[in-house]
Amino acid sequence: MIRREKLDSALFALQGVLICARQLAYRCAKSGESTEILELADMMDRAENLPFLLASGNDETTGFRSALEAIAKRHACQSVVTKFDGPAPTGWSLSGGGSSD
Repeated sequence: MIRREKLDSALFALQGVLICARQLAYRCAKSGESTEILELADMMDRAENLPFLLASGNDETTGFRSALEAIAKRHACQSVVTKFDGPAPTGWSLSGGGSSD
């Protein structure tokens, strides 16, 4: 699990990972280079554990951030860490009201 005060930001960051992966997929489709396809596969390998960390019965907040950092460093998408570290935007909330913590 992610600490309640970070859950909305964690979901916002997970969306950011998916956006980065989509952008990489488009680059792969345009270039056809196998190195970019392998890069996309690596990103998805690193991202596949994020939902488990969100749903875990243990506090995985630190591990979630570390996983985001690894993705950001390897795939030049620092925005995912920034999204996690900051508040989620208004309207991006499990409770529907945006992050007010």
